[in-house]
Amino acid sequence: MTGAGPYIDDLAAFVVALGVGGLLVVHGWLTGARKRTILSRLFGVVYAAWVVSMTLLPFAPGPLGSGAGLDPYWRNSVNLVPGETIELYLRSDLGRVAWQNLFGNLLLLVPLGALGPLAWRKLDSWKRVIGAGLSISVAIELLQFAKRFFDMTGMTRSVDIDDVILNTAGVALGYSAFLVVRGIGRFFGRMRAPAE
Repeated sequence: MTGAGPYIDDLAAFVVALGVGGLLVVHGWLTGARKRTILSRLFGVVYAAWVVSMTLLPFAPGPLGSGAGLDPYWRNSVNLVPGETIELYLRSDLGRVAWQNLFGNLLLLVPLGALGPLAWRKLDSWKRVIGAGLSISVAIELLQFAKRFFDMTGMTRSVDIDDVILNTAGVALGYSAFLVVRGIGRFFGRMRAPAE
């Protein structure tokens, strides 16, 4: 903790998710939404809280310029060259750390691709689900960059175009899994239909 002003930690994201989740349940009940829809949206809220806690928290807001600023952060923690960090990790001797970073960024948004179309039918297309994943990933990186100027904790994360690439690939991976599972479900549904 910094002792100066509010301190927002991981728990705060889940407290907000609990409140939003309660509102979603009441809204679903009042509008007669299907239980599957309500549950998938609840999962979405908890998942969003988890993503925020993993990428943006903890955070202790302060006035503009109260954070560490750009130098030497800009030189050491911002990568705008596609593939540079991925190649660095693949060639490095960091072992587990490198693989955790690569797979962590790849898997971060897989649930959005796999379960997003269940909660929001509008996401059930390649264009929309990839667009949503790309937008969320870019927003995370921009918020991590902005956090550098306001955050009193001094705990910053790198801003990397490769994170956006891996996150978006993860969304595509999740959506591919969704399509495969749905295709299998429909196949077996057609197989059972004549028997009934």
